[in-house]
Amino acid sequence: MRRLLPLLLSTAFRLALWCLLTSDLSRLNLLIGLVVALLLPRARSRPLPLRLLLKATVRGLLAIPQAYAEAFRLMVAPGVVERETSEPATDRALPLLVFLDVFRITLTPFTIVLGLEDGGQSYRIHSLLPAARAEASDR
Repeated sequence: MRRLLPLLLSTAFRLALWCLLTSDLSRLNLLIGLVVALLLPRARSRPLPLRLLLKATVRGLLAIPQAYAEAFRLMVAPGVVERETSEPATDRALPLLVFLDVFRITLTPFTIVLGLEDGGQSYRIHSLLPAARAEASDR
């Protein structure tokens, strides 16, 4: 049972990606996708701490409405201002958590992670902010 759950989750994720890529939900395509999902090699990694994984997942899900709000503010803003900031990083030893952090940060419009700084303790982030919001945060 302990090995079955990760196998089912990764297979379901791979099959979902297959369906998104092919845009076809026919039985034959689902069967092909299932075979491909099962034949692809699996990465061996240490177990993830559930608390950290849940925290990263919730932060990623909360970033979606924030991204829409930021996109709307950028559309109606008279101008944009460039800004470089830092944000604390999660455990660098767990690639999935690093991926979820970078995904959450780059999901917002005009924001990208430039790299790690302070010995891997924080992300250096470049972003464009609406001019009015950037001026208010300077005060």
